[in-house]
Amino acid sequence: MRLFKRRSEAIEVSVPVEPEPAATLPDPPGTDARGRRSVADERDYLLSLITPLPAFGMYLLDAWGTAVCEDIIADHNLPDDDLVVVAGFAVRADDLSGADEPGGAKLRLRDDDKVFKVGSAVPVHAGQPLPAGADAVIAESDAELNGTTLSVTRPVKSGDHVRWTGSEARAGVPIMRSGQRLDARSSALLALAGIDRVLARPRPRVVVLSVAADDPQRADVESPLLAAAIKADGAQVWRVGNANGTDRELQDLISDQLIRADIVVVSGELSESTQLCRVVASMGLMDLADVALEPGGRIGFAVVGEDEIPLVLLPDEPVASYIGYQFFVRPLIRKLMGAPVVTQATVNCLAGGELRGREGVVTVRLGAVREQQGEKVVVPLGNPEHPRLSDLVSADALVVLDEKGPTVSLGERVGCWLLDD
Repeated sequence: MRLFKRRSEAIEVSVPVEPEPAATLPDPPGTDARGRRSVADERDYLLSLITPLPAFGMYLLDAWGTAVCEDIIADHNLPDDDLVVVAGFAVRADDLSGADEPGGAKLRLRDDDKVFKVGSAVPVHAGQPLPAGADAVIAESDAELNGTTLSVTRPVKSGDHVRWTGSEARAGVPIMRSGQRLDARSSALLALAGIDRVLARPRPRVVVLSVAADDPQRADVESPLLAAAIKADGAQVWRVGNANGTDRELQDLISDQLIRADIVVVSGELSESTQLCRVVASMGLMDLADVALEPGGRIGFAVVGEDEIPLVLLPDEPVASYIGYQFFVRPLIRKLMGAPVVTQATVNCLAGGELRGREGVVTVRLGAVREQQGEKVVVPLGNPEHPRLSDLVSADALVVLDEKGPTVSLGERVGCWLLDD
């Protein structure tokens, strides 16, 4: 019989470790019977995948054209005194109520900068505070001075040539609202308030490139077109141009751009087997979708690199890529900017010709807008089946026919997106 038991040997038990699930993009929207997503669903899906750029303090000139990210409140009245607008004479308006009668009105010039006494006036210059007791100013050209007597032949109203306290902005009232675009005029008002910086989001940095692996000699039309449209929308743009070469060379080219990009826009052939889609899919998470939009009914989205930079894939046909930009990329850029409205405004025009849509598809036609008898009339351009680049050049509107497949007859109203790039 053993007095001591042997120490039990440690038994290693292997516990299976569940592998971490592979990262994926959020579930995409549903599709129709033909496997296509709706335009609105796809746009909203893409918008859900990005966030606005962080805001920081920027000088007014640097922030021009961007949306401010906070309410800017006046901490004092603007102006903080009643100010004279023109050189002339400060008066009481009641003293000149009969100035247009024969003989006019006579006022006595004072040298104590006060206009409390009936029939008195004080010489003033533009920009100075309004003398006490005065409520109007007569311009020098509207009065005749003889010694200390001022002759006036026309009446004035209280407030004439006066900028009242708080007439530009009142203390405690917002000068600008969060989301409002900073333009030249609002910059002037902020400067009047003594504000030289605002909290704003920077202009998105966008890299544009085109991939033509199957035909390196083909003229690169899409990247100049897209780069100019993006710049017109207020972003900083770097155009790389036509990219071709091996998969590794394309991957290196895209990777090199990520350090200076908030978003990358690439045009090329969009099918899963093409070099562009193959390379982008190897660099991160990618979603390739058919959308019920003609032309421009295919679009890709990916997040690539360590910083998960968004990358949008557009078709390698100029009209289709431009329409894809207007419907999907422009809203993304505007969201990065923090703009409150990311979609195009629709303007109703009279149809200058018959327009046919297709049921279940958003159909886009190129159009030229003309003014006729005070109405905007849009004239369809080109062949709807095969729109040409020259038609796009001549167009200043996109005619948007919704999924109901309407036929719009001559003279009926139709929704248009006006182009200003």
